[in-house]
Amino acid sequence: MYSEPGRGTTIRIYLPRVRQEEDLETNIDAGPANGGTETILVVGDDEEVRATVVEMLSDLGYRVLRAKDAQSALAIVESGVPIDLLFTDVVVPGAPRSTELARKTRERLPAVAVLFTSGYTDNAIVHSGRLDEGIELLSKPYTHEALARSVRHVLADPHRRAASDVLAAGRPQERESDTALAAVRRLSILLVEDDDLVRSSTAELLATFGLAIVEANSDLEAMRVLRERPVDVMLTDVGLGGASGVELAIAARRLIPALDVIFLSARARGRAANAQGLRSA
Repeated sequence: MYSEPGRGTTIRIYLPRVRQEEDLETNIDAGPANGGTETILVVGDDEEVRATVVEMLSDLGYRVLRAKDAQSALAIVESGVPIDLLFTDVVVPGAPRSTELARKTRERLPAVAVLFTSGYTDNAIVHSGRLDEGIELLSKPYTHEALARSVRHVLADPHRRAASDVLAAGRPQERESDTALAAVRRLSILLVEDDDLVRSSTAELLATFGLAIVEANSDLEAMRVLRERPVDVMLTDVGLGGASGVELAIAARRLIPALDVIFLSARARGRAANAQGLRSA
């Protein structure tokens, strides 16, 4: 930068010479915006945006699971449910970061495709103006057609398809005649959770295994269901707003003595002693 009185200021910018070839632009907007039947895990903390994306993907025929943060997404991945595509915001609340989420997901599911989305360029996946290798980014805002084409483009990646074929070849086919699985699929399961997102996500996850799920958002709603229809297993959060899942379980067992109860909680350790009383009840 040179500045002289009466002559003004001159600024010279020197850029390093790069002899690498330019990135080839991939046109993914050509052709019809088709859908599919694969399973997509959508991760994003904005409830309205997430709901819109889920609706768009569902309209395209995909089976959609959703998570509000990376930790919830990892829980779904670790559950063992088959996932074909991880579609996540670059910026997600809490830990791990979206890039770490993608890495851990690929460790668990080597054939999974990953598609990031962001309203701005983030240094987590973009370095020196170039995307990291193997990274696909869909910029916000995007249209229904752009989303559809980006998803098909990522799912059609030959490297992902090759990995998927290798895994399929080495994995025994699921047998519908399996006694244990068939027995579980005959059960009627009541899911009790006051958090709408957690309840719907858990129900969707269980449904991917072919399980019949009835949802209840409170202890009162759960008791109504138990009085009106046969239920084999009740999955309930330990904390249900102002009510206790343990007390609900005791009341439910009094109504249906053969009812099996499974508690779901991130803070069950401190309440485990109270839950032990259910056995004697």
